[in-house]
Amino acid sequence: MVERYFEALKEVKDPEIPVLNIVEMGMVLGLEAEGEKVRVRFRPTFSGCPALALIREEIQKALKAAGAKEVEVVEEKTPWTTEAMTEEAREKLRAYGVAPPLPLPMAHQDPPCPRCGGQRVVLKNPFGATLCKMLYQCASCGEVFEAFKAV
Repeated sequence: MVERYFEALKEVKDPEIPVLNIVEMGMVLGLEAEGEKVRVRFRPTFSGCPALALIREEIQKALKAAGAKEVEVVEEKTPWTTEAMTEEAREKLRAYGVAPPLPLPMAHQDPPCPRCGGQRVVLKNPFGATLCKMLYQCASCGEVFEAFKAV
C-alpha cells in the first residue's frame, strides 16, 4: 500500500520546474500509511518558496486520489540541498534546457551549456525566472539558458 502512495507522489510536479516531481527532487523524506491514513514528511527546496502552498495541496490531492481518506503533510525543517536530486532529475533538467546544479564542491564554477555542452558561458544575471536559477549565455552556440543553483 505504501508503494501505491509513493508512486502517487511522483505525480506531484514542482510548479516552478514542471518536468520534475517532488520525489526526484529529494523533497519527500518519508511516507507512512496506517489503514487509510497517510503521513508524508517533506522539505521545501527553499524557505519561503512561493510554490509551497500549492505543493502541499497537490500532495493532498495525489494521495487522496490514490485511496487515502486522511492525509497529514508534515513540513520538516531539515535543509534541502541540490545533492538530494536524483540523477534522473538532473537529466530531465538538461533535456528541458536548464543546466542542472553542479556538485557542491564545484558550485563556484560556471555550468556547461545544457544545449551544446559548451564550457564557454557567461553569467548574464544571478537570478533567472525563479530565485533557484541563474541566467547564462553560451559563447559556443549563443543560446541563453537557465542554470539551477547549487545549494
